[in-house]
Amino acid sequence: MIIHTLIYRFADAVTEQQREQFFGELKEIALGSGLVTHFGYGPHHRLPVDDKAKGMTANAVAQFACPDLTTLHTFSELPHVHAFISRWRAEVQYEAAYANHEDLLGLSTPGTLMEGNVMHHTEHTVTVDAPAAVVWEVLVDVEGYARIFPPTQEVVILEESPEHQIARLTVDVNGEMQSWVSRRDIDSTRKVIAYRQLENAPMMGYMGGEWRALSLDEKTTQLVLTHDFKPRDPVNGKVAGKFTHAEADEMIKAAVERNSVADLGAVKEQAEKTVADGAAA
Repeated sequence: MIIHTLIYRFADAVTEQQREQFFGELKEIALGSGLVTHFGYGPHHRLPVDDKAKGMTANAVAQFACPDLTTLHTFSELPHVHAFISRWRAEVQYEAAYANHEDLLGLSTPGTLMEGNVMHHTEHTVTVDAPAAVVWEVLVDVEGYARIFPPTQEVVILEESPEHQIARLTVDVNGEMQSWVSRRDIDSTRKVIAYRQLENAPMMGYMGGEWRALSLDEKTTQLVLTHDFKPRDPVNGKVAGKFTHAEADEMIKAAVERNSVADLGAVKEQAEKTVADGAAA
């Protein structure tokens, strides 16, 4: 296994939301390529000595893994990888350094976490007979999710601005009531909502993704829902005290598949009903 480690120093003017969008897009490109098996990112944790350090001190870091150097080489030459870098270089100021290396900590050896706890990426889509603006209004109304998504019992907004929402959701998951806190970063210009769980559901190690409302024409929208997810790490061989890692992984994958189809259908139905009601008025 080859690890690609990226060290970033973003300019002070780059906002947290821009960083999150940057890494969210990078993660989607990496995992969506089918060439990258693991991806992670996070902030640099400063030490007092950093204030006097010479050279570049990072404020963010990312890592991803490929099966071998040839696969990493193939990924590095993908046209949309270069397009991503060029676009972000034009939009924000940052410095970057990287290194390609073996798994120095032995995380890819049999029986360890990296072997089993792989990040999954899924993408589901549906065509909606409604303008993108109508679909967008359904997506940003997070409190309305309790009305249009049957498993969602309650949504309580904890924090909100035009650019983000933090909400607690209470959801019926396979007959069991579960609750978690999600953050949604709202890009009204691109009509994209990037979401991730801040406080995870009991079996979830990571859950995030995007809603995208892509205008096809004045009356039609392509609605896309993506998920990036993996189970929690097992404790004493069990996830959430009940399931093996394999069982939890299969249950989550099945739930994502089932819920993605249902959620897309619910947004489609609500948006098309809004258009029909407007035409009848």
